[in-house]
Amino acid sequence: MKITYDLIIIGGGSTGLMASEIANNFGAKILLVEAERIGGDCTWTGCVPSKSLLYSSSLVRQAQKAKELGFVEGKLNVRFSEIKDYINKIIQDIYEEESPEALKEKGIETIIGHAQFVSPKEISINGKIFKSKKFIIATGAKPFVPFEFIEGLDKISFLTSNNIFDIEELPKHLVVMGGGPIGCELSQAFIRLGSKVTLIDMEDRILPKDDPEASNTLLEILSKEGIEVLLGKSIKKVEKTSSDNIKIFLESGKEIEGTHLLIAAGRKPNLDTLNLSAARVETENGFVKVNKILRTSQKNIYAAGDCTSIFQFTHIAGYQGYIAARNALLPIKSKGVLDYVPWTTFTDPEVAFVGSPRLLTDLKKGKYKETLYSLKKNDRARTESSTSGFIKLYTSSRRKLVGVTIVSPNAGEMINEWSLALHNKISIVGIANAIHVYPTYSISSQQLGSDILQENYFGGFLGKIIRLISRLYLR
Repeated sequence: MKITYDLIIIGGGSTGLMASEIANNFGAKILLVEAERIGGDCTWTGCVPSKSLLYSSSLVRQAQKAKELGFVEGKLNVRFSEIKDYINKIIQDIYEEESPEALKEKGIETIIGHAQFVSPKEISINGKIFKSKKFIIATGAKPFVPFEFIEGLDKISFLTSNNIFDIEELPKHLVVMGGGPIGCELSQAFIRLGSKVTLIDMEDRILPKDDPEASNTLLEILSKEGIEVLLGKSIKKVEKTSSDNIKIFLESGKEIEGTHLLIAAGRKPNLDTLNLSAARVETENGFVKVNKILRTSQKNIYAAGDCTSIFQFTHIAGYQGYIAARNALLPIKSKGVLDYVPWTTFTDPEVAFVGSPRLLTDLKKGKYKETLYSLKKNDRARTESSTSGFIKLYTSSRRKLVGVTIVSPNAGEMINEWSLALHNKISIVGIANAIHVYPTYSISSQQLGSDILQENYFGGFLGKIIRLISRLYLR
């Protein structure tokens, strides 16, 4: 006998977990299906392990800076096995809160197995058929591996974000293919832990989706830390050497020999085994095609998170899981495709952005004005010798806020204020008039807002009028 659910959620990562929690609160009869492990990439191979590794490596950097400030002992001996133990402990601590057992206590039914559509209202899991009124596809994404572009890649062992945390020893020479967020974060982490690191990207800059000035600032910092960065270079061929190393041949003719190769060339949606054609769900450029309320081409099927968008971030995935569940179970629909997208690359310093997805493209066309505030003017940054950064505001011709880039320690925390401002249409005046704590990095936001206000009030004809009124008042 087929069991009929109100909602079946396919994928137990950030999107699916949020959707299941919201749907459960509505009192719906739901089923959460996960192919491998509840928690998805974020818990097991993404945010949690990578940020734990970054934290560990930051302690090494702090010890180095301490020596520069006069401390005698300025070096830490790295025991990589114990760093791995620390990472695994954090993963397990978080997983315990989202395990099948923990979800069962909340009343959420889970099944581990591969789901496959057999019709728009039925899926097969481990040979059994399950029926539901509504579905949410939340299968996430997986590392893209360019086998067809690199000769010999299928004949060697390489790393991706899925298995780099499984290595037993610290790489002697890590070669990283890809200068996006994953490539930059892991390159910096491993150089600090003691690996030699070479970063290769076919683009002419790292972080190509971010502001060019932010990319250049981070490039300078990574280079100073000892990372060899090769831009505008593509890998033609790879092969295993007699000493079990990996030789990388670039199109330019340059050869590099490393002990490990990390492929960080982007991610692609995890849709291969879903049999979307049976559900009559359309895709576009490899992603599930959704409208603004996250509904697919099939009225009863929604999709959310990394399988729907190039903006593959856990916070967006969780938000869309919440919206998708609401829209699937309520008659009043909410918008799930965001006007303003925030993100952060968690290097040191962090690189954060919020704005419309097309903003950075429009900058090249001169549509917006850029106003920059250097961290050299921030007293907290001075006290911590961390002045290599900035806040940059993008405004329309009428000085309306349209986006922000921040390169700074704690940029991921600082960008939230600007995300809130954009979402709630808070003006630059609102930011400037809100008292910020001194000395903090965040006060730079208020100071930048104040600079813009003073420019508006005291520049040009308006400034002349204000000064005239002041003089007349003081007589």
